[in-house]
Amino acid sequence: MIDRGNQDWRLMSRPALIFDAGTPRSSEFDDDYYSPADGLSESHYVYIEGGNVVERIKSLSSGETLTLLELGVGTGLNLALVLRAWSLHAPAGAQCHYIGVEKYPMSRAQLGEVNAQWETLADINDILLSRWPPPIPGCHRRPAMIEGFTADFWWGDATEVLSDLASYQNTWVDVWFLDGFSPTRNESMWSEAVMSQLKPLSHEGAVVTTFTAASHVRRALETAGFSVNKRPGFGKKRECMTASLVPAKDNDEEPISTAWDQAEHCPTPKTCLVIGAGLAGAHVARKLAERGCHVTLLEGKSLASGGSSQPQGVIYTRPSHKHGKLADFSLAAYSFSADHHQQLFATKRLTNGVDGEMTGYIQLTDEAKLGRLIDAFDDAESPVKIVTSEQASDIAGISLDRGGLYFPDSGWLNPAGVCKNLIEHPRITLIEGVGSANPRSLSPGMWAVENAEGQIIAIGDTVVVTTAWQATETPALDFLPLQPIRGQTTQLPSEGALRDLRCTVCHDGYTPPARNGQHCIGATYGLNDTTTEERAADHQQNLKQLAANVPSLSASLPDSQTAGQASHQSLEGIAAVRCATSDYLPIVGSVPDKNAFNQAFEGLRHDRKRCIPARQPNIEGLWVLTGLGSRGLTSAPLLSEALISMMFKQPPPLPRYLQQAVSPARFLRRDLIKGGS
Repeated sequence: MIDRGNQDWRLMSRPALIFDAGTPRSSEFDDDYYSPADGLSESHYVYIEGGNVVERIKSLSSGETLTLLELGVGTGLNLALVLRAWSLHAPAGAQCHYIGVEKYPMSRAQLGEVNAQWETLADINDILLSRWPPPIPGCHRRPAMIEGFTADFWWGDATEVLSDLASYQNTWVDVWFLDGFSPTRNESMWSEAVMSQLKPLSHEGAVVTTFTAASHVRRALETAGFSVNKRPGFGKKRECMTASLVPAKDNDEEPISTAWDQAEHCPTPKTCLVIGAGLAGAHVARKLAERGCHVTLLEGKSLASGGSSQPQGVIYTRPSHKHGKLADFSLAAYSFSADHHQQLFATKRLTNGVDGEMTGYIQLTDEAKLGRLIDAFDDAESPVKIVTSEQASDIAGISLDRGGLYFPDSGWLNPAGVCKNLIEHPRITLIEGVGSANPRSLSPGMWAVENAEGQIIAIGDTVVVTTAWQATETPALDFLPLQPIRGQTTQLPSEGALRDLRCTVCHDGYTPPARNGQHCIGATYGLNDTTTEERAADHQQNLKQLAANVPSLSASLPDSQTAGQASHQSLEGIAAVRCATSDYLPIVGSVPDKNAFNQAFEGLRHDRKRCIPARQPNIEGLWVLTGLGSRGLTSAPLLSEALISMMFKQPPPLPRYLQQAVSPARFLRRDLIKGGS
């Protein structure tokens, strides 16, 4: 498993590229990325033909998925060819899931340069270039590269990534592309440690295809459980190899880690009840509907009420110079959310200026913090830029007296507009005004949601609870340490210097550009406060906070003393209650059966590292997504993606250490380790 511990934060290293007669070559490995004779034909012959990819695509039925895993993404040429094959031959309703592993990911500039020669793939490479992830280590999921096609880019060492995927103890892969540099020049990628990870991740009937015919690679594949065949090589190469997984008589492999976060009972959902129609519930409902489920979305009040009711919010993250679960998850979620919302604006599903604007944001930061982050995020395509006060002022359009962190891919969003867009799907039915909504198991595989009077509102085979701090009203979730946090914003007219604001400025609070002539500033922080009436004192606090952090805006603000004495009619805003956890990480996953969980993993009381060969005893059909705090716009897209991947037993969008970090069962495990009940 990947375990970054408290290591220093570093972005991925870029490859050192040289060109030899137009062919890209790695100076580090002293090897070509593809054949100088005809790289396009070589890739098609070795991988598309060798993996029988087109025939596999054509044979899919609606609802089926073809999964390919490539070791050595390189220039993305093989991925581009798979995308083209999918665009030409994909059956309606089928899915393709590509997983690419790369230790030295190219920059966008490098990618554009090496692929400019492939005129027949120009449209595909434009898509690839637009969705190419930043050099953040870990997994970058890119759904809907084209219709029905998802790509997971895993930036990291092949041994570590495959070990991490294997720790999920699921099989996914149908076709393997082994495309690292020559085994004589890149020994670690072709080692037995890597080859031994192929079988645990492979479906029955999985195949391997590769350009090499090296004898030690053949032996490693055979040792790993594959039957190897040679075929004529491309061009001047005498031979290359394909391999097929040999059916196992039994599976006596020991688990490599305790699966306390992996649901034991996980039938595929078909009719789903999602409780809560804020950002979390709307994202989950949309993902389920896109997977063919019929979804009933139940809301106590109205769509995007509660914590999703503020008129403006920010796609926000706080990077660190050290790896840690909170910092790593926050940056992974930020990257996914930025890509997700950029696609929604690009496809006109969201309207610029109304539903939001991807104009970036600046986090004002002291010089000491900036100094610690310079080395950690030193890359031209880093998701965060270190800017001086002069640079920050130029970007923001107003005078700022401090430098900070600039996030150019971010933006502000209107949560209600996002929610409305998400639920516009023929398989989603919204029921508002239900009041209290309580899930109850009717029988195995059948759930009902009842109102406060015990009347059944809806029935389905699966329930997802997304009701923020009220989630613990469901008895099975009463162990979750959820904390309500009241936050009040203040609406200000776009006057004076505020009119010049071009991107969101964050400090102790946040100030976005205007939406419909109003800026939503804030917000206050009231732990364990669940009241939602507006308070003049909170408006005063928001104004003082903004004036103290951005003095150039002071003249554009109402007098703070007047604001403190004002009635609700003179200043307006919204007070809403957010929900956080005791460790500030969100919660997503199957709901464990507490008593059965404690019994199954009793051994952790005495040895927290003990490997127990059991999966999480869970309540079949009951799932939860909550604890998003004030970062629902940032984390809800990735969390819903993770949830649906669990439900449908698809490859994960998170390294295992991050999935465990957000699992609801983590609190039960902690209690066991600490000797609790």
